[in-house]
Amino acid sequence: MKSVIFSFATHNHQPLGNFDHIFEESYERSYRPFFELAANYPIRFATHFTGILLEWMEAHHPDHIVRIREMASSGKLELISGGYFEPILSVIPRQDQQAQISLLSQKIAQLFGTEPQGMWLAERVWEQPLASVLNEAGIRYVLLDDTHFLHAGLRERDLNGYYLTEDRGKTLAVFPISKQLRYTIPFANVDETLRVLGDAASESGTNVVTFADDGEKFGVWPRTYDHVYRDGWLEEFFRKISENSHWIRMLPPGEVLKQVKPIGRIYLPNASYEEMMQWSLPTTEAFESYEQLVHAFDKNSAEWQWQRPFIRGGYWRNFFVKYPEANHLHKHMLRTSARAAKLKKQDAAAIDQLLRAQCNDPYWHGVFGGIYLSNLRHANYTALVAADALLDKAEKLKGIRVETGDIDCDGSNEVVLESKMLSLYCKPEQGGMLAEIDFKPRSFHATNIISRHKEAYHSKITQAVHADDDQNAASIHDRIEAKERGLEKLIVYDPYRHGCLIEHILWHGISLEDLRSMNFFHHATSFVTSAFDWGWIEEEKTLELTAVAAGIKLVKKVQLSTKSDLKVTYRLTNESGTTLRFQFASEWAFNLLAGAASDRYYEANGEKLSDSNLNSSGVIAESKNLRLVDEYLKLAIDVRPEAAQEVARFPIESVSMSEGGFERIYQGSIVMPIWNVELAPDGTWDASLQVKFEEL
Repeated sequence: MKSVIFSFATHNHQPLGNFDHIFEESYERSYRPFFELAANYPIRFATHFTGILLEWMEAHHPDHIVRIREMASSGKLELISGGYFEPILSVIPRQDQQAQISLLSQKIAQLFGTEPQGMWLAERVWEQPLASVLNEAGIRYVLLDDTHFLHAGLRERDLNGYYLTEDRGKTLAVFPISKQLRYTIPFANVDETLRVLGDAASESGTNVVTFADDGEKFGVWPRTYDHVYRDGWLEEFFRKISENSHWIRMLPPGEVLKQVKPIGRIYLPNASYEEMMQWSLPTTEAFESYEQLVHAFDKNSAEWQWQRPFIRGGYWRNFFVKYPEANHLHKHMLRTSARAAKLKKQDAAAIDQLLRAQCNDPYWHGVFGGIYLSNLRHANYTALVAADALLDKAEKLKGIRVETGDIDCDGSNEVVLESKMLSLYCKPEQGGMLAEIDFKPRSFHATNIISRHKEAYHSKITQAVHADDDQNAASIHDRIEAKERGLEKLIVYDPYRHGCLIEHILWHGISLEDLRSMNFFHHATSFVTSAFDWGWIEEEKTLELTAVAAGIKLVKKVQLSTKSDLKVTYRLTNESGTTLRFQFASEWAFNLLAGAASDRYYEANGEKLSDSNLNSSGVIAESKNLRLVDEYLKLAIDVRPEAAQEVARFPIESVSMSEGGFERIYQGSIVMPIWNVELAPDGTWDASLQVKFEEL
């Protein structure tokens, strides 16, 4: 009789910085019921928990840790290792790769009394040098998508088993995850999964079909809880697998290695799962062209089956091209890692914070919120700034340190100013902007804002159904939903990257709505695109930046004290030969994470505004200061422009996709002092402002 080996695994993860209620909901709707039900059936499988999730379960549900330990000790369950904080392993330094894997393997041994053999690779992002990295970390196998193997030139008929690969002579077993099963489990009828397994069965019984996917699809993904548990899909699945155990043998991957020989040897291209490779395409045009190409094929045709291996999307690292904010976070992390590695004596606390900052979720975007979720970016930056502060102490930082170099690898040098209180990342070639301001006493990245990028899915928003209109369970890759109506009216694309110390020349008559929607940018002179000459004045502890745009010379000086404030002075000189009348605006972008929370608000001239929410818009005439207060994080940012005619404020809100559908997300607030300027030929004009960070 023909039989087959079914290797089944789940991956369970919550990102650093996710809200506690989401952890709890995921536990109650997926992690707890899944393992409670699995314990009642004679099945054997594997599972992976990230270190982030294990830490949370230890603190909130230690009984679940006991349940997992009992299942592991009975032989029902194999625990899989990975990067403790779920990094994209290939884009972090080698010493951090080993540290991430070692931490999780040790955690698994401590909690469950078992030494993990396998590896869950975050987002299945594979690059061939990882074979030796994992081998050196004591890992024997890794689970990858069948996409990786197809792009290497194999066919689906070649994937019923596992292969060996190597790097520098160090071997690793690689298991292909069936995409077909990723879409049938748990969305199709259980018999459809049995059919797939039956097609792979052989007389020898040594064919292996591997399923491995997110545990959250069993109850957390939209509409799945009722389908999986109340309607009984998962119970039926476990029951039918058990009833057919005479021809379906469930073996976790570690057991497969012991009982089945590899099919052969293979070298895999840089790849991830098919959807991720499309999302990583660096332009909207490339994304849409790829989609049109794929849709041109009949997926049931022989032509598609033969050509599919040679049709692929992009490369994961191009998220650093697609989203400059992701690149900035990544390169800041690399700089911090290099600082930590240079210490003669390792700082364990700094390294722990560094590793936390490598959690992958805010580095990319697809069907999940990813980089668009402020709380996830905030969590990574909080850890990163905390690591920097610890390294400042270890390096015995005194006064103000100035560093120059092409930190973000864009071909132009940045200037980093650091004190024990603040860090400023300045980009002279990009308008002399401050791309990052860190307030170290609160481990707070104040300019944690993402600009509004054009996304290919924006064209589908008018097709989206409201979340209450469709109750059917489906894969998140197939759903088109919107969390509120009218989102298409909010779509704005920013022509430049938001930050601080960004100057605009505005002609009179520009409205607040023009500012919010960026309508002013194309018919006004702006220094955003100017490359500034710069110099450091040591005796004044001042960074001086100079540029000329449309006949106006701008010199701006940034003076950083050893306290938690900075002073900016501006001088404009009319080099045009004619009298100029305009408004001069200085843009400062801050993100206190919640636009409509009662404990985060605006004050002006010592009083709370009547419309004080951070997602509010308005113009305050002749304000001495505008203060952003965060009672939750216990900090405030005080912006004090000298003699400005008005201070405008408005929110930056993106429209992005998440697993629950299209949604509006508050990304931060723009505070913009505006001065009226009249300049005769060769005339000059001066102004200043102070930005102070306070602990509450």
